[in-house]
Amino acid sequence: PKWLLGGLSMLAGFGLQAVALAFGPVALVQPIVVLELAFAIPFGIFRRCRRAGMREWAGIIAVMCGVAIFLLTANPRKGIQDPPTADWIASLVPVAVVAAIAVAAGAARRGPTRAMFLGSAAGLAFGVLSVLTKAVTHLLSVDVARAFVTWQVYVAIGVGIVALLVSQSAYQAGPLAYSMPFVGVLEPLIAVVIGDVVLGEQVRATQTQVVLEIAAAAVAVVGIVLLTTSQTVLSIYEEQPADDRAAIG
Repeated sequence: PKWLLGGLSMLAGFGLQAVALAFGPVALVQPIVVLELAFAIPFGIFRRCRRAGMREWAGIIAVMCGVAIFLLTANPRKGIQDPPTADWIASLVPVAVVAAIAVAAGAARRGPTRAMFLGSAAGLAFGVLSVLTKAVTHLLSVDVARAFVTWQVYVAIGVGIVALLVSQSAYQAGPLAYSMPFVGVLEPLIAVVIGDVVLGEQVRATQTQVVLEIAAAAVAVVGIVLLTTSQTVLSIYEEQPADDRAAIG
């Protein structure tokens, strides 16, 4: 039942993300998704009757402040809704090649290194999926029948399946600390870059604003690393319930 509830929650979350992408630019929605850590981890700590220390609270504050400052500074604008196929190919193919190399490297290794490579591939795949989801929501809003004869719909489904499988393999390969930082950092990064290159979702780019955006992103990354390497957080995610141990035994 818990596994089914988790799966349904994940699908509901993706549905809400798709709705958000239908109304806002990728460069706005995807950084907000990173905030899931700032909510999921306190919930996990509370549920396991643990106590958050300075490290955990610092990580939560860093993620929230970093994302908030980035969005306020960047103020991404809506781009074009239906970019040329050539632009898609020029952006997606290089990312797909890097992701494939990461999967191949992860498959040849074990332990933490495997988790890091697979986590990187998952982050790249989720970033691509968010941009494709943005495109699909637009196609569906224009003409549902026509949408299902476009390549974006089926590529999005394929990328979604790959992203899910690779991410689960990454989490299974080692502790959360080795894979989650790569997923949390690469997903919004790739989404913002492709959103800017393919969809034309420009962000403010004066010298001062670029410095602030980089600093804010760095703060958010530090927060992600603090949270995903916290011993308290690791103990929550790696703890196996007594009834599960009994069932395995």
